[in-house]
Formats: sequence, structure tokens, C-alpha cells
Amino acid sequence: MSVKLIAGKYLLLHRLALGGMAEVYLAKQIGLDGFEKHVVLKRILPHLASNADYVRMFLDEAKTAADLRHANVVHTFEVGEEDGVYFMVMEYLHGQDLRAVFKKARDAQKPIPLAHAAGIIMDACAGLHYAHTKRDFDGKRLSIVHRDMSPHNIVVSYEGETKIVDFGIAKASHQKNHTAAGVLKGKFSYMSPEQAAGLEADPRSDLFSLGIVLYEITTMRRLFKRDNEVATLRAISECRIVPPTTIIPNFPKELEAILLCALAKNRDERFTNCDSFRAALEEYLLSNTWSHSQKRLGRYVRELFQDDVEQKKEPGEQTWYQNRTDPDSWMVRK
Repeated sequence: MSVKLIAGKYLLLHRLALGGMAEVYLAKQIGLDGFEKHVVLKRILPHLASNADYVRMFLDEAKTAADLRHANVVHTFEVGEEDGVYFMVMEYLHGQDLRAVFKKARDAQKPIPLAHAAGIIMDACAGLHYAHTKRDFDGKRLSIVHRDMSPHNIVVSYEGETKIVDFGIAKASHQKNHTAAGVLKGKFSYMSPEQAAGLEADPRSDLFSLGIVLYEITTMRRLFKRDNEVATLRAISECRIVPPTTIIPNFPKELEAILLCALAKNRDERFTNCDSFRAALEEYLLSNTWSHSQKRLGRYVRELFQDDVEQKKEPGEQTWYQNRTDPDSWMVRK
């Protein structure tokens, strides 16, 4: 790839992901007096820049992401346009998505410590609750629902930070594009029963999806994943949860109760919101004289991916985006 400078300040280093409608680059922001910072730049493919529908979807994602400023949500620094091609600039995260953490721990036959698992979900809950309750400058609720919460979209940095990423198919009140009734958006095996039924998702749908994630990273077993999509959707619709104590006899009863509440089939029977879910997990940790330590979590992830960390030659060579196969986050995904 020839050297490319975007907006006079973002030097594209190499492409990390390419989809049918967008591409993602590792880039270096340059400025006065030798200022440099690694960022991730996502842009709509140039040949689609004249398609109004694709541009609107891209800008919907960008606007939703740019409105969110929270420690547990990936930061979007800028949304811009150059030569008719729209782009968005996000923070560079040096770490791994939770899917990779789960796989690495499972392959090593070293279950994720419960304190770390609970801490990751607590932070994800904090970021989601912020998004769910976010208001615009006029005080109007934006009504943001992520709709695609999964291990793929939770990143844990080597410093122990947990960040929610990819609001590409999120629903928000300011969006111009709206999903037609009955259209499924999100990864099937992490949908809530109401999403699987084609009903409108709300914050408790995201909460249910986080419950699936917590179930899986504490039992090291997939909850609803089946041999095909139809069977997976049927399993979600039936929502028959095998209690974790059936899988792991010494699984903590208190944590099991929290999981079963988050995974209630009827959304009215779940925790009221993600902050209530977070508080329940925090109380569980405290009752066991544990605490959520970002420093210890970071050390755990670094040790788990020790070879990857040691092989890193210079800043910016690795990013969680390299594990992602489809940057078209604003498309219907299964």
C-alpha cells in the first residue's frame, strides 16, 4: 500500500480488516513538534461513497459512537470526510477481545478466575448503562441499545481496561435508518429471546446478552450455540438454562442466582437495568472479600497472551481489530 495521509494528519500504516462496505486501518496521528499517536481509522469503501443508504448507515454508526464518552466504551475521536469518503477515528486498544481470552483460557484448560470474569462484566455493565441512559445536549434520551453484545465486542486491554466496542448496529433515537419489524440484527447465539422473536430490543436485551457472556466465561461452556442458526434460535426462544451448579458442582450459589436473574426469559423478571446487574456482581465480590482489580486483570491477560506480548516489536503492530473478520458492523450480521 502506498503511503496515504488522511485529512492531513492520519498516516495509514496498514489495513487490518476489509469488508464488503468498509475497511479498517491502523494509523498514526501526526501533529506539531513530532506529536504521534496510534489510532484506528475506519472508512467507507471509496466506490460506495456515492451510495446514500450506505453513507447514512455509516454516519449513524459514527454519530452514535461519537456521542459516547465513558471509560468502558471505546472512544471515537473524530468523524470526517475527505474527497467524498467518510471516515471515523477511534482509540487504539492494545489488548484482546473477550472471545480470544475465552478461547485462550479454554485451550490452556485454565478457567478464567471468577473475580476477573465478574469484574469484566461489571465494567461492561457500566459502559452499557451509560449508553442506555445517555441524553443529548437538550436533555432528550438517545435510547441507545447496542443489540450486539458478545465476547467479540468486549475488549480487555493488557492494562486491565474493559471496553465495549462496535455500536454499528445499535438502535438510537437520532438515527435516520430504522430496522424493519421482524429483521434480526446481531449474533444469533448472543440474542435475547425477544430479539430472536423479532421483537424490539431494549436495554434489558443487552443485559440478557451480557448474562450469556458471563455464563460462558464462568462455566467455559457455550450456552445457546447449536449446530445451525435455526436450532440456535429455537434454543434461545425456549430459554432453558442449565444451572451452572449442574455443570460445576462447586459453582457459587450466589453467582448462579445472579446469572439466572440476568437470563430470565421474560425481560420483566431480569434485573431492572445494567447498573442493577453490576451492583449485584459487586456485592457478590464483596461478600467473598474479593475486589475487582484492573491491575490484576491486566496482569492475567498479559500472562495468558505472553507470547503475543513478547513478540510485539514496536507500538501499533497489534490491535484487537486484527481478530475481527468483518468491519461492516452496520450490516445485518448473524
